[in-house]
Amino acid sequence: MSTLTRIRVALRPNELDSVLAAGVDPADDPALALRAERLAQPATREAIASTLQNLLDAAEEPPTAWHHGDPRPPLRRGAVLTARPILEVLMERLRSPDRLPIRGIALAAQLAWDSSSPVYAASEASVSEFADDALELLTS
Repeated sequence: MSTLTRIRVALRPNELDSVLAAGVDPADDPALALRAERLAQPATREAIASTLQNLLDAAEEPPTAWHHGDPRPPLRRGAVLTARPILEVLMERLRSPDRLPIRGIALAAQLAWDSSSPVYAASEASVSEFADDALELLTS
C-alpha cells in the first residue's frame, strides 16, 4: 500500500465511508480497499459502537450540562434518545464476532462520526431510520 493511499484514507475517512455505504466495491480503489479493511477490524467496530454509546449518554445529560463554547458537536438529543432501542441493537451487532458487510459498517460509521449525520444535523432520514438502514445491511 502506497504512502499516498494511506494519506488519502487518513485525510478523507468520511468521504470514503460515504462511498462504501453507497455500495461501491472496495476492490475498485486502493483507498477504498484500505478503508474497508480498517472498518472491518474489531477495534474499529468497537470504536463505532462506543461512540454510539457515548452519544446516547450525552443525549441523556441535561441541557444545562452543555455550555456555550463547549468543544462537543451539536447533538440532536431528542432524536438520539428516540432511536435508543435501534442504536442498542446496532451497537450489539457491531460488537459481534461475526464477519459483517462493509456497507453496513460504513453506514454505522457515518452515523457516529460524520457531522452531517442525523445525530448532529437535521436530515431527510431520522436517527432511527439511519440506524435501521445500517442494521439491515449488517444482518443481510
